Amino acid sequence: METYLRMADIPYKPMYGRLDLENFVPQLKMPWIEYNGEAMGDSGLIMEFLNREKGVDLNQSLSSADKAVSRAFTKMVEENTCWCVKVTRYIDNFDKLHELYELPWGLRFLMRIYRRKTRQMAWSHGIGRHSKDEIESIIEKDLKAISTFLGTKPYLMGDEPTEVDAAMFGQLSGILWGFPDSYLHRIVTVDCPNLQAYCNRIKGRYWPDWDQVTKKTKKDE
Repeated sequence: METYLRMADIPYKPMYGRLDLENFVPQLKMPWIEYNGEAMGDSGLIMEFLNREKGVDLNQSLSSADKAVSRAFTKMVEENTCWCVKVTRYIDNFDKLHELYELPWGLRFLMRIYRRKTRQMAWSHGIGRHSKDEIESIIEKDLKAISTFLGTKPYLMGDEPTEVDAAMFGQLSGILWGFPDSYLHRIVTVDCPNLQAYCNRIKGRYWPDWDQVTKKTKKDE
């Protein structure tokens, strides 16, 4: 969501802190925004709203066929790849979360509750009914499909970034910088090095303040 806002040059202010999700966030979908006092959730719906409201069209250079491909890739990473990542992070590698998030002991207890909810949601989604090996195979095929289609292009659909690149970066950056020493990290760095270069390209263009907002030093990265 933030990458889209930066690509579209729409000013925004991140909000942090505790939040009453049920009474404030529509559809209980993250991310969410508040615009002129109105809250809305789901990144896809938010983009459609802001495109109309701000007269933005990052896909204006795409043909109808390209837009169809773009939507297919977006939905793949949002509805399939994303869930594989959630299962891998919050269920299969739950004991390593404290290394990624530096969680205090109190929050680690709450994360166990979130882990249980994630397991329930993954089962309802369908991805949670697969074995660990099956999920790893599914996400590997997703990532290699993205890599193959990207090829040597600077961005997924061509020479300039479009909406799908915001969705891709949202998922791939979490793997590249949030899954050290994992099979997922190996895929995007060793098996599919163009995905690593792709993420670095988007980060360099739209996230000059990356180290500041992620509170990472060059050594950490």
